[in-house]
Amino acid sequence: MSRLSNRATDRDITIAEVAAETLSERRPQGRVLVAGDTGGAMERALAEGGAETVSWNRIAGEGRAATPWPAEGPFDAAVLRLPRGWDAFEMSLHALAARLPPGAPLWIVGGNDEGITSAPKRLAGLVEGGETLSIKRRARVLETRRTAEPARGGLEDWRETVAFALPGRAEPLDLVSYPGLFAHGRLDPGTEALLAVLPEIAPGTNVLDFGSGAGVIARAVRERAPEAKLTLLDIDAVALHAARQNVPDAELVLSDGLAGLGTRERFGLIVSNPPLHRGKDEDFGMLEDLVKGTKQYLKLRGALIAVTQRTAGVGKLFKTAFGHADLLAETNQYQVWRGVPK
Repeated sequence: MSRLSNRATDRDITIAEVAAETLSERRPQGRVLVAGDTGGAMERALAEGGAETVSWNRIAGEGRAATPWPAEGPFDAAVLRLPRGWDAFEMSLHALAARLPPGAPLWIVGGNDEGITSAPKRLAGLVEGGETLSIKRRARVLETRRTAEPARGGLEDWRETVAFALPGRAEPLDLVSYPGLFAHGRLDPGTEALLAVLPEIAPGTNVLDFGSGAGVIARAVRERAPEAKLTLLDIDAVALHAARQNVPDAELVLSDGLAGLGTRERFGLIVSNPPLHRGKDEDFGMLEDLVKGTKQYLKLRGALIAVTQRTAGVGKLFKTAFGHADLLAETNQYQVWRGVPK
C-alpha cells in the first residue's frame, strides 16, 4: 500500500520541480496566485525571482492552509496545477481567470498522463495560447494569456442542487454539490452499498463520517438518527463547504487524516467511503491509516464500517487491526466491512 502512496507523491514532486525550473526562467513580477502547489516548490521559485506569491489550496495537508476559494485579486499572473477531473479544472480556471486582467499570464502545469495535452482544448475562451514552455520527465508547463471573456468568479456560481435517492428513503433528498467533488451529481454505488447495510444508530451516538465529501453518508445518518452527534472530516475545503449546507448542525474538520481530530470524546460509530486516489494514481495510504488508527477514536464496542472496492483486498487489514471483522455486504465491485476493537 505504501508503494502506491509513494508513487503518487513522487509524481507531484516531479511536476512541481519541472514547473519551478520553468517559472524561475520566466521570473514573473508582481502578485502571483498559485493554485494547487502542494509542496510549495513553485511558490518558492517565484518568490526567489522577486514575485509576491499568494497560495490557494483547496486540499489540506503538510501544514498548509486550505480554503474553498482563492483570495480576491487582482493578480498580475497565476499558476494552476492541473487538478483531477475536467469539471474541477474548469471551475479552477474560472476562479483564477476572474482575478487576472486581460493579457496577464496563466501557466498550467501537469503530467502527460494526467491529460495536460488536452488542456488547451478546454480553455473556454478565458485564456488564449497554450504554448508549451517545457516538456521534461513526462511533465509539461503551458503558457496562456488572459482574455476579456467574463469568468464565473464566485464559488456559489458553481453551486448545484442534486436529488439523491437514498436506500431506505421513499423520497429523493436534495443535496448541494460542486464540480470536482467525489461522485458529483450522483449517488456513488459504494456509498449506496454502505447505506444499505448501515445498522440502527442509538440516539445521541457520536458518529464520525471520515472522508465525508459533501456529506451524503452523514446526511443519511441524520435522516435515520436525528439525535446523533455528527462530525465530518475531509481533506477538501470545497467538500466541507458543501457539507456545511447539507448537514448544517454537524462539526466539520478539515484534515488529511484522523490526527486532525485532536483530543475529544470518542465515537460510537465511524463510517467511511474512504478516498483511494491521489490525483491519477491509486493510493491506499489513507484507508490503511484509517483502519489502523481507528481504535484510539472508538468507544468500547464502537465500530468502524467502511466500504471499499473489492480489488483493495482490505479484509486482512481489518482482521489484523481489530482481531475480528465482519463482511457486511459484497457486490461485484464493493465490499462493506465492520471492525469492532477487542
